[in-house]
Amino acid sequence: MSRAATTASWPPAPARGQRLRLTGCLALVALPHLFHLPPWVSAIAATLLVWQAQAAWRSRPLPGRLIRFALAAAALGSVLAGFGRISGQEAGVSLLVMLLALKLCEIRSHRDAMVFLSLTAFLLITQFLFSQSLAMAVYLVIGTWLITAAFIDVSSEIAPTGAFTHSARLLLQALPVAALLFVLFPRVPGPLWGLPSDAGARATTGLSERMSPGSISSLATSDAVALRVRFPAGDMPPAPARYWRGPVFWDFDDGTWRGSPAADALPAADIRPVADAIVRADITLEATRHPWLIALDVPLGTDHRSRMSPGATLYAEDDIDERIRYHARSALAYRLDPRLGAAARERATRLPAGGNPRARATARRWRTQADAPQGIVDRALTHFREHPFHYTLSPARTGRDSSIDDFLFETREGFCEHYAGAFTFLMRAAGVPARVVTGYQGGERALVGDYWVVRNSDAHAWSEVWLDGRGWVRVDPTAAVAPGRIEAGVAGSLSDSQALPYMARADEGAWYRMQMLWDGVNAAWNRWFLAYGPQQQQRLLERIGLGGLRGALVALTFGVAVLLGLLALWLGWRMRQRRAADPVTRQWQRVCDRLAAIGYPRARHEGPQAYGARVARARPDLADELGAIVAGYIRLCYAANPGSADTQAFVARAAAFDPRRPRKPRD
Repeated sequence: MSRAATTASWPPAPARGQRLRLTGCLALVALPHLFHLPPWVSAIAATLLVWQAQAAWRSRPLPGRLIRFALAAAALGSVLAGFGRISGQEAGVSLLVMLLALKLCEIRSHRDAMVFLSLTAFLLITQFLFSQSLAMAVYLVIGTWLITAAFIDVSSEIAPTGAFTHSARLLLQALPVAALLFVLFPRVPGPLWGLPSDAGARATTGLSERMSPGSISSLATSDAVALRVRFPAGDMPPAPARYWRGPVFWDFDDGTWRGSPAADALPAADIRPVADAIVRADITLEATRHPWLIALDVPLGTDHRSRMSPGATLYAEDDIDERIRYHARSALAYRLDPRLGAAARERATRLPAGGNPRARATARRWRTQADAPQGIVDRALTHFREHPFHYTLSPARTGRDSSIDDFLFETREGFCEHYAGAFTFLMRAAGVPARVVTGYQGGERALVGDYWVVRNSDAHAWSEVWLDGRGWVRVDPTAAVAPGRIEAGVAGSLSDSQALPYMARADEGAWYRMQMLWDGVNAAWNRWFLAYGPQQQQRLLERIGLGGLRGALVALTFGVAVLLGLLALWLGWRMRQRRAADPVTRQWQRVCDRLAAIGYPRARHEGPQAYGARVARARPDLADELGAIVAGYIRLCYAANPGSADTQAFVARAAAFDPRRPRKPRD
């Protein structure tokens, strides 16, 4: 570009190439949204983008105001009809995608293009509402690069290929500031990427606040990751100890087990661990939109702010609305509530007044035949072993009011929730305190990285009975029917394991290995970036000696100041280099400075020729000499390949020019 070239303004009718590039930029940014928004939204957005691309390619005139208004109203109406609202995660993004596609219809100026690209950048950020994976992060970096290049493209005369180069350079320059802000800027508690109206719409672990037949077996069809675990001090505990405790249910009614405020008001669990059986784990938990913190059974505590419930479950202060990382301590050998209070005993033996008469009668018979509660437990487990019970993902349906009787004496088909729920009912009917515990059982070792993966398909339910002198004791009736469930996981114990998702089938083929390799990459991303919350930041700041958020803010301010100072020095050095490398411009500026010193300063709007003519009219004695300097400067500015001899001649003439030296007046 020549020295005299200036930035071009956006023409009244945007150029065909620029309009096509703007359309392509929006299409690439919106592409991931088209796959996770409803199909009808994707179809409308794709149609609008194709229409805009065709119009730009054929240089068609922009539609009139009435047509644009009608299309915008149609987009608004379709979102209202499809979602019932225009706010929220999916509805808001759907409306934004459609209106941005229509915004291409009214770009008539440089300002319109800048507004459009700013909104496109906002659309790019909304991708994190749906996915925060490493792949999405890479995609967002590419999108930022494209949008920045588009800003450069519409604001200068740089060629499109040059705009991409400039954009990449700007992003690289921004990396140090971004890294500093990521580490030191105060982290906001709670989800950063979420909308209140969508809260609770989906919970990634799948565990619920209640359990009924089919509620956990439905989770077996999902191979999504529930949590990842590292054991800093050693390997994963053996398979029989891989129980991950979640919510505990005390109340039973209408075939459903659930927690209750009355049970939550009981005293917190009294856990007395065996000293040499304590395990420490570094856990990355996916968002659940529930407050419980999953840990090995039984948990003793975590470094995350939490409380111990009466059911020995750790509860965070708020719902887990984002992926979090915490360190948990658990006891594999323990005595849990060695003394049971009257209120807890009453709660743990309560049953509805009616329903399931055959199960009640069987439990009463066992009670009369057994010498102690342990004998009742043994008889129930023997019942499951000796009768033709079947462990399956697709059991026969049972009635709501007689679900226990139907399962125990009719269908005898079920998943873990059927066995845990029926066993707990039998114990209570026999007068033995019992409750249902839900969580996960199992885990698979990662192929890359020192961690274990627990999936939704590992969701499990078991029972706890209270025995005098021992406290709450875990009893897993599923193991009595399907022993392979504990040692080999869900896939190793189901005859219909083909109904499981691929990653839960224990099929270690090429596709499985590729998925696990990618999970290792994502695990590192989750651990060091997405799980970097307020508590992790606090630990890091203390480790590097900043002493909390106040020290972080001081360090952040100092660091940004240093970076900006270094940037200013670098820019000054670059500008000095350019001045030194351009003797023609430097000598011309000196001529202007000398004329300004004798009372003829150059106005900001004056070009070289107009300025020289004005000075010549005021000082005719300088006209010839100054005219030659001006002509030489203009010739060198616009010459394709100025010769070194011409440059040296101009520099010598300009350097010798002294307007204060007396001259003979022109005739």
